[in-house]
Amino acid sequence: MARHPSQHRSRARVERILVAAAGLLSETDAEKITVRTLAARSGVSVGTIYQFFEDVDGVRSIVAERARGDLRSVLEAECTEAVARASPGCFFSELIDVIGGVQRRHPLIGCLVHIDRSDGFRGAFASELRDYVAGHIHGVFARAFPKMDARDRARKLKVALGALLGALDAIPPRDDPRRLPHLSETKDLVALYANAAFASKERNDVVRTKKTKKR
Repeated sequence: MARHPSQHRSRARVERILVAAAGLLSETDAEKITVRTLAARSGVSVGTIYQFFEDVDGVRSIVAERARGDLRSVLEAECTEAVARASPGCFFSELIDVIGGVQRRHPLIGCLVHIDRSDGFRGAFASELRDYVAGHIHGVFARAFPKMDARDRARKLKVALGALLGALDAIPPRDDPRRLPHLSETKDLVALYANAAFASKERNDVVRTKKTKKR
């Protein structure tokens, strides 16, 4: 950022610029966004944008960092080891809600929901977010189910995560009446698989351990 806003009016202008940029980034290729289009969308002058940002890339970086930071903090707070251990299905249901909530606050996250595989900024950002979400899930389940074979656990998570991302990629728009039923079905199906793959496996391990001790 070229200059940090100190007055309330300046901070409000910067916020308008960032909100406008977030909307544009969710709608079009980042490489097509110019200072003029951003100025028109935010309702400020081109000079005002340059007053606080060096270029469009600077605006884009801050928008991405906001979305990235929000997703990480909410995942760490809500999608935890305790939730996964108590109910793997609830963990994935909570994950869907978390992603949806972050998308409402940061439209750019839509590149993860409707998976963007382009070679531009959004494609790279979507790939980064997918890798982070997958890494978070693998870490949580490794701690929640430490006795499960690592390769078996990774395979089951790959299936669950693939089904989740595939369903989110096909989710109808927000104003489509099919959206909520689609989300509900996605939660039910992924939760059913996760509980069958992890919760039942954990119970079977406990049963086998008890039988071995009795012998």
